[in-house]
Amino acid sequence: MYLNLSDYHILQNTVQTKEIQAVLDEATAKGGAVVVVPAGTYITGTLNLGGASLYLEKGAVLKGSGNREDYYPNGFAHNEMHDCISLIYSMNHSDISISGHGVIDMNAEMFYDMDSPNIPDDGHIYSEEQKAECTRNYKYRPSQPIFFYNCRHISIKGIMLKNAPCWTMSFNSSEDIKISDITIENDMTIPNNDGMHFCSCKNVIIHGCNIAAGDDCIALSGITDWYRPCENITISDCIMTSVSKAISIGYIHSTVRNVTVSNCIIYGSQRGIAIMASKGTGLVEHVMFQNIRIDTKVHAGNWWGNGEPICLVGTYHNYDGYLYPAPNVNNAVNIRDISFHHISCTGENIIGVIGSGNNIDGVVFNEVYFERKDSANRYLKGDRCIDISPSDETITVPEDFSDCIYIRESKNVRMSNIYTR
Repeated sequence: MYLNLSDYHILQNTVQTKEIQAVLDEATAKGGAVVVVPAGTYITGTLNLGGASLYLEKGAVLKGSGNREDYYPNGFAHNEMHDCISLIYSMNHSDISISGHGVIDMNAEMFYDMDSPNIPDDGHIYSEEQKAECTRNYKYRPSQPIFFYNCRHISIKGIMLKNAPCWTMSFNSSEDIKISDITIENDMTIPNNDGMHFCSCKNVIIHGCNIAAGDDCIALSGITDWYRPCENITISDCIMTSVSKAISIGYIHSTVRNVTVSNCIIYGSQRGIAIMASKGTGLVEHVMFQNIRIDTKVHAGNWWGNGEPICLVGTYHNYDGYLYPAPNVNNAVNIRDISFHHISCTGENIIGVIGSGNNIDGVVFNEVYFERKDSANRYLKGDRCIDISPSDETITVPEDFSDCIYIRESKNVRMSNIYTR
């Protein structure tokens, strides 16, 4: 069943939150009908998608209001963001889709001071070009613009998502998720605007997406439930650029396993691929990368990374602002069974495998091409620095080290057919 906004006399170019919500509620009551957004610009605050689906026709723009009074917390206590404030959310529903050929515009610039860069206090004098790359400041922002919790059978297809003020799409404790053929275009100076972030989800397929994000393009973690793994995920045929990490797997106390990444291009990114697990509590295992092209570029500002095409981090890292304590586990090995096959890298820094007490075990690099290139900004953190943020440790590569893969306190790292230039 389809319910078209045009049949409900929804006005364009003015806030219509209550009116659109009434249509979504009707669609949910009818067993999950599809709400059609026709061509035109429809402005809204927080919408509870419920069990409804959305279809955006060509020329349709569903745009977030620029007024904070049009948003409200959805009731989920988010471990990192605390109050969970969304443009669109659904909790405890199944068989949901957001599809079509239209645009969801989250209107990020209305929540940031775009003319005031956050320049690091690191003793360097920043040029105007470098200032332009720095993060922007905010006082308030919708923290989870498109948010799902405890949902099943989710499909996101064909649409464009743009201008997210924080994590663009967040999937939490959900399963059977398919995301295909979407475009995400975010401002590259806005912090934390991950393209898609999966927390403690399973059975996820991501295919054919084009993502530009100021933070991670695709992130897999357990941030909203440390005890529940994020697992069984495939990523393929995507093109990504990020001022943080194009692909982020793990993070602090997360458990992430059974992941394949293939046939992807990463360009102009602060880091290409990052795998992170805090010593003792985190675990990332059984992850395969194949046929990946990576190009890195160091950007000025408070961005994690220093041009590493690939970085594995097994050192202790934590964040004091989380609502929930670290899980009561003590893993001797925190990163294991990770393989990289047929990888082409052009990087402003080298590859890092940074363990702690040999807690990284079983990493394979096979058929890896690496070409080092000059960097205009690497000196800001140190020309020989491998940045393993959010860890507090500083890694400085010895001056006499000339290889393309720097390994510390890790075991069973196998390298074959490594080509450097």
